[in-house]
Amino acid sequence: MNYQIGPWQFISNRCVITSNNLERELDPLLVKLLLHFISNPQQIVSRQTLIECVWQQSFVDDNAINRAISELRKQLAHPIEKAPLLKTHYRKGYSLTVIPERISQVNDADTSPQVLNEPPVLSTKNGDAVEAPSTQSFKKSSLKKPIFYSLAIVCLCFFAWLVWLSVNTLSKDKVKQITVNKVASTWNIGSEVHPELSSDKQFLAYTNVEPENDVMHAFVKRLSDQREVEITYPGFQVSILSWQLNQQSVLLQATNLKLQKCEMVLVDLSQFPVIGEAISIKECDLRYTGYAQVDESGEHIYYTEYKNEHEGSGLYKFDLELKKEFIVIPPPGVMYGVIMPRLSQSGDKIAYILSQKGKPFSVFSYNFETHETKRLFKAKKSVISFAFDWLPDDKGIMVFEGSELSTIMFDEKNIVKHTLTVTPKITPYYIAVHSDNSLFYSEKMTQAYSLIKATDPFSDNPEYEALYKSDKDEYNIAEIINKEGTAHVFVSERSGSSQLWLSQNGLTKQLSFFNYDDGSSTFVLGGLRASPNKQRMIFMKNKGFSLYDVNAQKFYPLEEFNKHKIVSYIWSKNNDSIIYVKRLGSKNILAEFNLVTRDTRVIEGIKANKLISDSKGNGYVTNDNQLIRLSDRQSWELPKSAKKSVAYGVSKDYFYYSDSISRVARLNLHDNTIQDTHVDFRPIGFIVNENNEILFTGSKYKDMQIVQMSWDE
Repeated sequence: MNYQIGPWQFISNRCVITSNNLERELDPLLVKLLLHFISNPQQIVSRQTLIECVWQQSFVDDNAINRAISELRKQLAHPIEKAPLLKTHYRKGYSLTVIPERISQVNDADTSPQVLNEPPVLSTKNGDAVEAPSTQSFKKSSLKKPIFYSLAIVCLCFFAWLVWLSVNTLSKDKVKQITVNKVASTWNIGSEVHPELSSDKQFLAYTNVEPENDVMHAFVKRLSDQREVEITYPGFQVSILSWQLNQQSVLLQATNLKLQKCEMVLVDLSQFPVIGEAISIKECDLRYTGYAQVDESGEHIYYTEYKNEHEGSGLYKFDLELKKEFIVIPPPGVMYGVIMPRLSQSGDKIAYILSQKGKPFSVFSYNFETHETKRLFKAKKSVISFAFDWLPDDKGIMVFEGSELSTIMFDEKNIVKHTLTVTPKITPYYIAVHSDNSLFYSEKMTQAYSLIKATDPFSDNPEYEALYKSDKDEYNIAEIINKEGTAHVFVSERSGSSQLWLSQNGLTKQLSFFNYDDGSSTFVLGGLRASPNKQRMIFMKNKGFSLYDVNAQKFYPLEEFNKHKIVSYIWSKNNDSIIYVKRLGSKNILAEFNLVTRDTRVIEGIKANKLISDSKGNGYVTNDNQLIRLSDRQSWELPKSAKKSVAYGVSKDYFYYSDSISRVARLNLHDNTIQDTHVDFRPIGFIVNENNEILFTGSKYKDMQIVQMSWDE
């Protein structure tokens, strides 16, 4: 169909706009963008709506949207039309300022833009549609022609759009099974992770973690003769981040957890095995565990960082001379955001992972010259992986998802994907591509989880006790009371899959015998929350919620919760309700679900991000700035360090929080004083009992090696 848009006639089958002697051709993206505005005249269309309806992706770089809107506005600018046809509404979106009129061609053979208005449709009082009187009369046959031509034009435009999409999206995947050769490449005691190859593929850098105390070391190995050196930085633990692009300098993350310091350090290895000067080039966030890379000239460093945890991480460029930060890819507004940026060998592109919590990750490339963002890969499952790297000579990328290795080759127009199913099965977490059919990798599941009880952790003589330890992972714990007294329920994999276990009076027994249809066994159970009277427990099984009745010793599904995106939940003090935070669009809703009546009520007036409760069932919420008690809405200002924390607990006297790296702190709710302490494990999560003992889920690195993998196709 064709339209009159102010002074312009939009000829859709030719993808042009015309006015008298003016004619401008629109590219396919601008055509689709214009058609969307035509369908929504004089309505404000948000950027998110454009992303979903025009780009048809979950994320599009702001710069790409800005360029498209700017170009369309430029094309619609007319000498006789002073006001813009495309208006920007600050922080709301964009709108087409005129109402388009639909027009049709009368005669295909007529080359002039001869058009007529279709008769409008009116409504009678009884709602029936009638055709308004026309100023011209037409034969039935002449009316059929415009309809036929309009349909033909729509089909042609739709076909053109499909063709355009086909050259800008992934081609049909080709899957092939291969058997790979694996050779261990590192042999130090401890967990060896995160392999990184220098741009010339001559040197392998990696991080080694001592399994008992989680102390990190950085090593660099020359592949030609296997000569290896350890890199140190006085007063700090060091881990590998990356190699400087096309240089023989390695970038380290140097941390001192007790002093809460973090620095990015560049070390010269051009005279290997002699270790050159180590230069601290930038401070970093202690929570920063992703990736950073220095460009070839040494003028800029690219990295991801959380400015606001709830907005996700963005991609930033830091000018090392000016000491000034610039945004490359803004935070997407979802956890986890942009992670693992890698510069191409030419330096004109950067690839990165976009990870949205609970959704499959994608790999995008960003062109520094054209500012174009292109999706190269979309995962099938909602499991995050850092296992991707550039192919030699910027030909494309390799991505591992589970045991499937995808090679994505691309140029300006086409993207071709080939997938290999690897045998024997492996699950890499990091990879470093060596050649088209060879790479180094470190396995997923680098850490082991265990339950730890801490007594007097903030005193001069804290005590730590390992609970219910086996050769398999244990995590997440809750206290219940049954006929025999107080007991602990926790998750363990000791029987081969994640199951609930009960420990009481020195005896431990399996409580659940769940079957997992998808064959998974790791972290499919969690979120254990016991009611204040310790008689019931709610938990997550896969993505659903279940209830355990202690006295009846039975499990019940909570189907009502499966309808929502639940962010956090606790029991109410009356033991009969679940208070929860659900995500609805971009907002968090605080609500209460009554297990007896099955009714839900929304709790107004409180902004909530997470819910926690003490051992008596008193509920609290945290948001960006405050801790709020639900019973009387008394509030406390969150300490600055607590705003970046990811694990919380509470008692009648203290609010506890942790960075999940090595620090645990507590805020005294009576005098607002703060105590903090260092622990020799990662405090992933915890609960606090009435004696202020803390039951932790802690993690430590496993003993593992970097492996080189090669294959023949």
